[in-house]
Amino acid sequence: MQDYNTIVGVIQMRHNDCSFSVIQKRYHIGSGTAQLILKWFDASGLTLDELRAMEPHTVEDLFYPPENLQRRDLPLPDFQYYYDRIHSPKSKVNISYCWIEYKQEHPDGYEQSQFYELYNRFVEENYGKSDIKMAVERVPGEKLYIDWVGDQPELLVDLDTGEIKKILFEV
Repeated sequence: MQDYNTIVGVIQMRHNDCSFSVIQKRYHIGSGTAQLILKWFDASGLTLDELRAMEPHTVEDLFYPPENLQRRDLPLPDFQYYYDRIHSPKSKVNISYCWIEYKQEHPDGYEQSQFYELYNRFVEENYGKSDIKMAVERVPGEKLYIDWVGDQPELLVDLDTGEIKKILFEV
């Protein structure tokens, strides 16, 4: 949170065409903070003179509200449902597919990294920490391991018979 003098000073210096690097050095702030102050100033619709006429604490509250307006109280996703889907027999679902499904149903919901973090916490709290490790000692170039995932797509058409054939992808 920046104080009144920093907020007004950043806006004044930028209106005087000072560069961001000069502003940053003068007020010991990062470029993100300077840009955020200017963004909030533009969004406020106020002029610099109107801002200066306000009480310092009012300006600070305008730019940095007492309550965090960005934090939303989102209900937690039904992680038990997603856990059951992932761990059901012959399931081809993984956490990425679950997050995509979740975002389609809740477009304003948790983003991917937060969803993964909360899911992992749920699993650890309810099923314990996984100590699974897959360390395989092997001589380089001695063997080739191929891991097939999902169904084979039917993308190849035999031009003579018109038969659609399944193919395998190697990446």
